[in-house]
Amino acid sequence: MYANIDQEQYQAKGGKMTVVGYCRLSRDEDKENYSSIEEQKRIIKDYAVACNWIIKDEDFYIDDNVSGYTFNRPEFSKMMEKVKGGEIDVVIAKDLSRIGRNNGRVLVLIDEFKNMQKNLILVSEMGGTYDVLNDRDDTIGITTWFNERYVKDCSRKTRDHMYSKQKNARLIMGNYYGYEKVFKDDIPMLYIIDELKPVIEVIFKLYVENGYGFQKISEILNTKYNYPTPSEYYRMKHLEKGRVYRHKVQEDWTKDMVSNILKNEIYTGTLITHKKRTVNIRGKAVKLPKEEHFVFENHHEPIISKEIFELAQEIRKKKNEQNTSGTNTKRDYYFSGMCQCEDCGSGMSGIVIRRKVKEKGYDCSRYRQFSTKACHCHEVKEKDILIHLKEFLKFTKKQYLEEIQNIKIEIKQNKKEDNKIKLRNNINILNEEYKMLVNQKIKELASANNEIARKIIENTYKELEKEKVKNISYLKALLQEDEKKHLEEKGNKLRNSIEYFDEIIKSEVPNRMILQMLIDKIYINRDKMIKFELKTDIEKMI
Repeated sequence: MYANIDQEQYQAKGGKMTVVGYCRLSRDEDKENYSSIEEQKRIIKDYAVACNWIIKDEDFYIDDNVSGYTFNRPEFSKMMEKVKGGEIDVVIAKDLSRIGRNNGRVLVLIDEFKNMQKNLILVSEMGGTYDVLNDRDDTIGITTWFNERYVKDCSRKTRDHMYSKQKNARLIMGNYYGYEKVFKDDIPMLYIIDELKPVIEVIFKLYVENGYGFQKISEILNTKYNYPTPSEYYRMKHLEKGRVYRHKVQEDWTKDMVSNILKNEIYTGTLITHKKRTVNIRGKAVKLPKEEHFVFENHHEPIISKEIFELAQEIRKKKNEQNTSGTNTKRDYYFSGMCQCEDCGSGMSGIVIRRKVKEKGYDCSRYRQFSTKACHCHEVKEKDILIHLKEFLKFTKKQYLEEIQNIKIEIKQNKKEDNKIKLRNNINILNEEYKMLVNQKIKELASANNEIARKIIENTYKELEKEKVKNISYLKALLQEDEKKHLEEKGNKLRNSIEYFDEIIKSEVPNRMILQMLIDKIYINRDKMIKFELKTDIEKMI
């Protein structure tokens, strides 16, 4: 039943051979193919008894729910240290897949056992028992290849399953502060938590309307409000369900918490999946480019409007470019952060112009710091900028109205033609990838030396080829839908801009949030000429 053992070798040390058993189980393995830990122990003990060895329960090294692809396993590592230190002479396992599923690493391990003259015995391997020190290993490479192929196939199927669920918005990773995740018919849904909705609204209001930075907002949340931090809230929910929250709990709001909320599009009702992907088994997740993300708008009830969210992202970008946190900016200036010296390119500081009457104004920050060595005086009153802005908006509004009335069909047709070119390019790329898959399949089939290997290869590539064809169909449908949505958004943006123009033109005190939404830059030169650059550019929209 068992392979012959060289008993003389084991008697060389006076019959005191240290024999241990090793068991491993991974929960993601096919339930028809894996043995339980207890079953593995029984097989190992039966073999040991037939060889007149005794293996007690404390002589077993067990890694439960650990993948065989990695060799960084707690019990396995502890066992191998003792093997290398001469404390263990024989390791018995059920089969080679329990030792590991990484082809190259397993073969290296077998060589290590041989070089150390330590034995590794696999009770159920290659139709019988495999003894590293006494049996030939002509076909052991095929076994390790199949073991690795199996775990890679499992990993690929898991990734494909996750990919499919991400593409259909059926997988929502992690928690989102302010929302509760509820499953209905195995489909995750997000619902607003009423007690947390106000804190999200406060954070966006303080950032967009008041112009506060992340640090200042966190200080306000800690002193003026009593909202729980994300980790505090999750701990509370775990305790309510009788569970232990194992993560670190931060009781004070931090600027990182505020930043994470401000940049998360989930609060606009949009779910984005497939942001990351693992490139290999047990590998680190890498970020994917935006064009590979799956975007589901109107997925759930929003807390913040898309306009406010987009404005927050523009403010973030502008502050990053200027390398300022915004904590020292004077908040009572309408155009702070928008004015720029046209001569030297530096920002314009809010100042008080002291003449007969003190008035708010702006001047070149480099001039204020280094005098005429760096730039020139650009002093301009804030009320003069506002007067010029209103006249500018009146003129621009007239242009917008004319453009809305004169959007021509030819422009839309040209846009559609551009999309057709992009579609053809994407299809060509997918076709090339499909050809590469077929060629690779032919190569692997040619190198396969048995029917089982050929069947595995055929099944693997069949799924990959099917996925490529599905992607081509998906791109076609998606592009048609995007074109329709794009045209609708252009018209809406133009109309919304005009409404904002009217509000600024009619107001005595302009709304800073609307100013942020409309104005990209206000350029002022040494002659105090004022130029406005809007975010809503007519040519770009059309």
